[in-house]
Amino acid sequence: MDNKVSVTKCERYSEVQAAVEKAVDMLGGIEKFIKKGDKVVIKPNLVSKKKPDEAVTTNPDFLHAVIVMAEKAGGDVTIAESPGGPYNAAALKGVYSVCGVNEAIKGTNAKLNFDTSFTEVHFPEGKTVKSIPIINPILDVDVIISLPKLKTHAMTSYTGAVKNLFGTIPGTYKAELHFRLNERKSFCSMLVDLHECVKPTLSIMDAVWGMEGNGPTAGQNRYIGLVMASANAHALDMAACHLIDYTPEEVDTVYEAVKRGLVAKNADGLEILGEAIEPLVIKDFIKPESHFNLLKLISLPASLNAWLTNALASKPKINYSECIRCGECAMCCPPKAIDMSSGKPQIDEKKCIKCFCCQELCPKGAVKIHRPILNRFMVKFIK
Repeated sequence: MDNKVSVTKCERYSEVQAAVEKAVDMLGGIEKFIKKGDKVVIKPNLVSKKKPDEAVTTNPDFLHAVIVMAEKAGGDVTIAESPGGPYNAAALKGVYSVCGVNEAIKGTNAKLNFDTSFTEVHFPEGKTVKSIPIINPILDVDVIISLPKLKTHAMTSYTGAVKNLFGTIPGTYKAELHFRLNERKSFCSMLVDLHECVKPTLSIMDAVWGMEGNGPTAGQNRYIGLVMASANAHALDMAACHLIDYTPEEVDTVYEAVKRGLVAKNADGLEILGEAIEPLVIKDFIKPESHFNLLKLISLPASLNAWLTNALASKPKINYSECIRCGECAMCCPPKAIDMSSGKPQIDEKKCIKCFCCQELCPKGAVKIHRPILNRFMVKFIK
C-alpha cells in the first residue's frame, strides 16, 4: 500500500500556488499523475453556499492553484461537485458563485460541470454497499483530483479526503444513504466502499485554514497553515487526524480503512515527506460536541433500553432566535423528522437518526448540537 503523505507549510493563500506544487512534487510531480490530453476532474469540497472566509469549502485560491498545475501538465480540467441538498443546474450555479469557484477558474481553461446525470455503478467488492449512484462527470475521466478541507464533522467526527467523495453521489441519494445507514460505523464503512469505487488519483488537502468545533459548516475557523497531499486518501486522512489529535479508532472512516488493510495501522507507519507532523500536532483542536458520546466510551449491556440510549446521545437542537424559518432543515432531513406545519421547524426525536444533516446544511447555523447533562458529567470522569 502507498503510505506516502507530503506536508508543506503555507502561511497564507497568496502563497498557495508554490505550496501545492511543492506538496505534489514530493510525491513525484504532477506529471506522474497527469499526462498531456488527460481529461481531469477536480472535486473540491463545496458542501453548501458558504463564502471562502467561512473556511467551510475548499478555498478558491487553493482550487485555482491546482487547476493551473493540472493545466501545465496538459490536463483538460472540469470542476465537479454534488453539494448538499438538491443536485440541479440552479443549485450548482449558486454554489459555484458563493463559494468563489467562478473566480477560481478565471485565467484558466477549466470548465464548470452542470451535467446532473448519474449512473448506478455496481461494486460487488463493497463491504456495506454493492451498488452506488455516482455523478457522471466523475466517471468519464482519466484523472480524479480530490481537494478536501480539513474540518471536524458532527456525525463522523472528522471530514477529509474520504468523506469528500460523498460529494460524488447525487443530491437526494445522499439522504437515502443516511437513512439506510443511520448508524455511524455502517455509514463510514459505506464511505470507504465509495472511495474504493471512485479511487481518486490524487488528494490534496486545504489545511491552510480549517474548521474545529461543530463542523463541517457551523464550527470555528482554525488556522493550521499547511498543504497536505497523497495518492492514498486513507493515508492523508490518517496524517490529518494525527495532526488534530485524533487516534485512528476515534474516526470510523480511518479505522475501517485500517481494518481493511488499506493504510498503515497508525501514523507511525506513514511515510511523511516534507514537514514532520509530530511538532505540528494541535492538542487543543476542538472536537465536535457529538464526538463526546458516552456510548463510544463505555460498554453498555445489550439489554439497555432504547430510551436510555437516546437519552445519552448528542442530538440536534434548534435555536429559534437564529432560525429564519426557511425550511431547509426539513427539506434535507433523511428520515423526514422535521415538521414545518407550525411555521417553524419541530424535530421529532423518535424519528431523528442523528445524522446532523440539518446542522450541516442550515444556512444560518441555527441548528446546534446538544449534549445531555448526564453525557457531559459521565464523559468528564470516564475520560
